[in-house]
Amino acid sequence: MKERRKWLRDTGILVIALIAIIGIAVAEQGRDDITTEIETVTGAEDGASETASPSEDRQCGEYRYKILTDDTAEVTAYEGSETTLFIPAYMEDKAVTVIGTAAFKENETVQRIYLPPGTLEIGEEAFAGCKELQDIYITETVERIGERAMAECPLLEEIVFPEAVSRIESMTCQGDTGLRQITIQPAVTQIAEDTFAGCDALSLVYGESGFAQGYAQENDFVYVDMERIREEGNLVW
Repeated sequence: MKERRKWLRDTGILVIALIAIIGIAVAEQGRDDITTEIETVTGAEDGASETASPSEDRQCGEYRYKILTDDTAEVTAYEGSETTLFIPAYMEDKAVTVIGTAAFKENETVQRIYLPPGTLEIGEEAFAGCKELQDIYITETVERIGERAMAECPLLEEIVFPEAVSRIESMTCQGDTGLRQITIQPAVTQIAEDTFAGCDALSLVYGESGFAQGYAQENDFVYVDMERIREEGNLVW
């Protein structure tokens, strides 16, 4: 009898030990599964961030745009037919900082364009070939205007280059254009040789710097001193 009780006791202890071992194994497996799942999700997120790049085009009303790496927006195209455009300062919730390459190229209806505050760059050929364009209001925040940005705009008579621009690029206003006068800010220190090639109507340069005056004299344009206009209240030719 004693031997039987001993055998039962030893067997019970063994069964309890086996149950404990199985429980531990199941718990460990559960933790491993959870860990694997977390690592998979985290890895997917990390992979997404590592491969993040400027997005594909999105739609916002009649505009197409894309998100840049600095989380701002670039306008890539306009699909409407308005004659006066106030380009939005935001696309969804992203601030517009760039007017993209050829974004409005050869638009057939727009006559006046107002750039949003905060715009930093106008891309190459952004407004080239806009046959009806008469006025473009460039915000003072713009730092760069690309080549041929306003080329082949026969009704565009005046351009005021913003204060932040230091170089006016090649063929910016080249070709079939009605451009008659430009305003060169003091920050401008370089103008590409063929910037105004074919602009036969261009005759007036408004400015308040030695560079602007020298550019006018070298190219046989009439120089208008903006500083003297402010001081004396009249045009000085």
